Amino acid sequence: MSADSASIRRFAGWALVGGLSVAAVAAVVALIAGSFDDTSGRVILTSIGFALSSATGSAGANARLRSSERLQQLGTATVLASGTAFVLLVIGTWTSDWGSEGIWRAFGCVAVLGLTGAHACVLLGAIRPGDSDAVRRITLIAVGLGAVDAFSVVLPLSSLVDDVDEVAARIFGASLVLLVLTSVLPPILRRMQPVRSASPLASQVTEIADRIDALNADPGNRAPEIRAETIRLRKLAESLET
Repeated sequence: MSADSASIRRFAGWALVGGLSVAAVAAVVALIAGSFDDTSGRVILTSIGFALSSATGSAGANARLRSSERLQQLGTATVLASGTAFVLLVIGTWTSDWGSEGIWRAFGCVAVLGLTGAHACVLLGAIRPGDSDAVRRITLIAVGLGAVDAFSVVLPLSSLVDDVDEVAARIFGASLVLLVLTSVLPPILRRMQPVRSASPLASQVTEIADRIDALNADPGNRAPEIRAETIRLRKLAESLET
């Protein structure tokens, strides 16, 4: 994990904690005071929206750090969709009479696109060179199903489709089930793949790199420990030269 990726994850984590905490405090205060008014509802909804949009936006921001140009573009689109959805949520929430129908329809469409983009960023970003063909195919199927389901939701939200019959609803439900299945299968199958034997040298380098990543992700001052690991790497390199 790079330093930028670790920073993004920390920001997303703190944003999620902060947003949910503010929503919980607002709800507790309103319940204790016995006056759950519009302002309380707006604060809670805005806080939860900030937490969720930060989570989906961070998935896109992480994708922008990848080497794949297409994944970078997907990450950028996800960040933009997440930010736009939050702005529309704020406008709809804090406008008198809770905004117009058009605002909420636009918010729903953009939020679905942001969530779908984050889902694709997470799945595609998790692909590793050692993944089997089955894992790769299932991942691509999950991304495709996510896109189809998002399209199916956006159509009625945008009023492009007025009526959804029972057959279409059943097909959509089945597609959602397959989406969940294909989303959870890749990490499970990845863990079941046979582990390739590594040379002792490669194992030592990997262990040191993992320790440095873990130390680097820690918000505390771990500079002395990181320095010790880099010294160990140099000694390992020197042993190869002799």
